Amino acid sequence: MFIKKKTHYRPILMVSVLLAITACSSNDNDDSTSPAMIDAIALRDALVADGGTAFDAQNPTVYPESYNVFMPSVTGVDLRIDRTVNASGPTARLPLYRGLDPSGNSVDYIITETSDQEVADFLGIVYSPRMLAGANTAGSQAVTVDNGIMNFRGTVDFGLTRSVVPGDPTATEGPNSITRSEFPPAAVFPGAQADDEWSSLVVLPSGLVFNAQIMANATGIHDRIPDSGQDDQNNPNLDRTNRAIVLQILDGWQDGEPYYFHLVTDASVPDAAAIELGVFAPRLAFLPTAGVFPDGSRLGFSPNVNGLAESPNGPQGLNVSTSDQTIDPTNVFPIDPTDSRYSPMWDAHLSMWTSAAIDANERRVITSIDDLSQLIADGLITDFFGNNGPENASISGLMPTNAIINCPVILQPDESVIGTIFGIAENG
Repeated sequence: MFIKKKTHYRPILMVSVLLAITACSSNDNDDSTSPAMIDAIALRDALVADGGTAFDAQNPTVYPESYNVFMPSVTGVDLRIDRTVNASGPTARLPLYRGLDPSGNSVDYIITETSDQEVADFLGIVYSPRMLAGANTAGSQAVTVDNGIMNFRGTVDFGLTRSVVPGDPTATEGPNSITRSEFPPAAVFPGAQADDEWSSLVVLPSGLVFNAQIMANATGIHDRIPDSGQDDQNNPNLDRTNRAIVLQILDGWQDGEPYYFHLVTDASVPDAAAIELGVFAPRLAFLPTAGVFPDGSRLGFSPNVNGLAESPNGPQGLNVSTSDQTIDPTNVFPIDPTDSRYSPMWDAHLSMWTSAAIDANERRVITSIDDLSQLIADGLITDFFGNNGPENASISGLMPTNAIINCPVILQPDESVIGTIFGIAENG
């Protein structure tokens, strides 16, 4: 069971970070600068050379405590969740780095987490030491850095057409008769697919690990960029001139509180990639280890498969998102990025309301791992029939599905600031 105390992020300026910031470029490094920091400085310098604004640990965007921002390099957030007012829903604005694909073509990518604390403070991203467990495994991608430009071995095809065909909730046999819902879908087609070499858990020659995700290339742009028309290279939310990107963020529940806002970048299975508008990246499935915690690079969480489309606390359930693609899943998460056991490589442990719970109108929004545990003890929730693996005590004893969804967590604000805009939240 997780024990979590909510805290608010405060930038911590380490002496080594301050020294690194004063270095104008990687050419000025002295013998005390670590190889990881040399890489980070080179990436920062290349971002600036390309027209971007690097995170400045001495002068960051200062968010009020009520925003509870975990990733300080985010320049601004739009927390207007009412889609009738804000068609894109809530968004965040991040630095956009330039890299190269295996053919030497330019790609645009983001960095959200790293295995090194000093680098995390310097670039304004989240420290996730457990990502090291995924380095140099079949689920990672080895990259190189030349003059601050990351060279990827894999790439992504954004030129696909996303589609989700709901299953029949009235079926009398088959998987939908078990869930009594539209999930599992009858067919899915992700809007983007990575090749066999691509993993967003990238490993640099220095040993530094990043969570880095391609957001655009010549084939198109990521579906989580607002107004992402196919091959829309001129979308203002993808600003290559000023090297900044605006991305949709999704809601979730954690420790009994909503607004656990996170990105969805890629997923190891096509169902999750299609439903959550991510990249289908099969290599992620080889990251260690399904259902095991705290060993490995994964962190369990629990989507529900057959929740309610309407309730006092909103919708919840993959079935809801399967039948209405304007509604994002609201999953249950155990900890936040202030916990050193955090990893963005979320290991799906699907929960399912029992037929008895459905018949008795007992379904409601699940708000925490403790809440999930009690519902299981009460016989109202059980494992999804597709779960297969060791029972994970940290996720209420549920089993994993061996599906990874890469979900970098951005912030978990108080309800008082929902509906507001803070900082530089838009491009242009």
